[in-house]
Amino acid sequence: MTYVALTIGPIYKTLEGAKKPKELFSASYLFSYIMKQIILEFKSRDFVVPYIGESIFEDKIDVGLFHDRFIFKAEEGDLSLLKEKVIPVVIADVSDKLHVDKAYLEQYLQLHYDAYEVEDNENPVLKIMPYLDAAELFYQTERGGDGLLQKALKNKENFFVKNKKIVDDLKQLTYESYFAIVHADGDKMGEVIKDKEKLPQISKSLFDYCINANDKIREFGGQTIFAGGDDLLFFVPVVNKTKDRTVFDLCEEIANDFEKRMEHKATLSFGVGITYVKFPLYEALKKSRELLNNKAKTKNKNNLAFEVTKHSGQSFGGVLPKSNTEVYRNFLALTSNIKGGSGVNNFLHSLHHKLDTYSVIIDEIGKDEKKLKNFFTNYFNNDEHKQYPDFFEQIIAYIHSVYTDAGIEDEEKLKIIYSTLRFVKFVQGDK
Repeated sequence: MTYVALTIGPIYKTLEGAKKPKELFSASYLFSYIMKQIILEFKSRDFVVPYIGESIFEDKIDVGLFHDRFIFKAEEGDLSLLKEKVIPVVIADVSDKLHVDKAYLEQYLQLHYDAYEVEDNENPVLKIMPYLDAAELFYQTERGGDGLLQKALKNKENFFVKNKKIVDDLKQLTYESYFAIVHADGDKMGEVIKDKEKLPQISKSLFDYCINANDKIREFGGQTIFAGGDDLLFFVPVVNKTKDRTVFDLCEEIANDFEKRMEHKATLSFGVGITYVKFPLYEALKKSRELLNNKAKTKNKNNLAFEVTKHSGQSFGGVLPKSNTEVYRNFLALTSNIKGGSGVNNFLHSLHHKLDTYSVIIDEIGKDEKKLKNFFTNYFNNDEHKQYPDFFEQIIAYIHSVYTDAGIEDEEKLKIIYSTLRFVKFVQGDK
């Protein structure tokens, strides 16, 4: 059986040129639009990926839902049709809509495609994807043009953002002038797609997951930049409007939905960069992506890596193993404790300082829950401390779960505990 497959880029190179959310959305939507227009010409074909039910072609959803790759069962002449007619027409269409030179777009856009022979007993996704991976490595820098595409995407009324509800002012997302950029990506997807008979069902499940994730992000007060396959990129407030959930709670809701739809054969890792609203957007975007790829998706994957960068430039963060449900559940309970009373900042500051002072003791007794309880009873017995009994129970449970997790390196245990407490202090209104 012959399959035609295509991959498009350079997505991240284009995203990194954006300085405002609307430009970022526009850059992302551009690639989704191109894929949509190409797929429309072949929608009668049997697509392996992505899902192409009629609803995906509607313009009711303000987010690009078309992945950067597709694979379909080819008919005679499809590869020539793609190369000689469909792609040139689509590029001409984009050129017209953005008022950008067609020859420049042809040089800038990286459209790699080919036909592949797949035996009946072979999985087309597992066989073809490595070829697409390799093709993406052969990126050729465009010659001349002086960033014509980026300039066109900066136009706030360009075709790809016009009449769409897009958050363009980061201050609309901020909590004490901070917001979160989140990258999410599926883990162990090879396990999910190895049964080729289930590929159509999986594609549909991934489409439904993207729709649901976008709804949750919107409800939280955020903006989805990209949702395709198992990949997500979105901006959200650090804390939602009702101040009863944090960005971490939102990530957990999205992950639970994803894992359920993937029949718990795959998990979702996150890179969460929390940054000051006046910092350059491209730096914040890069940081979030690095948190995902270089920290969350290392070792056994299924992690959430976060970093808070304060307006002073100082930062703190860590990597949470989502696979350890006790650690992660305690982390979510502690970081969601955002309804503080008077003097809570001073209390949290003194708590952090005291734990730092007795760090050697914490290292020694961290695995012993009984000793931890005795330590907190003896060393935190002032009237100020007695105002937060539930909080201390959460801290003890969290410290114990971190120290009994063999997957967290010893030198990282106190770091993640301190970073968690600093985040709690941060969302309590620490200026």
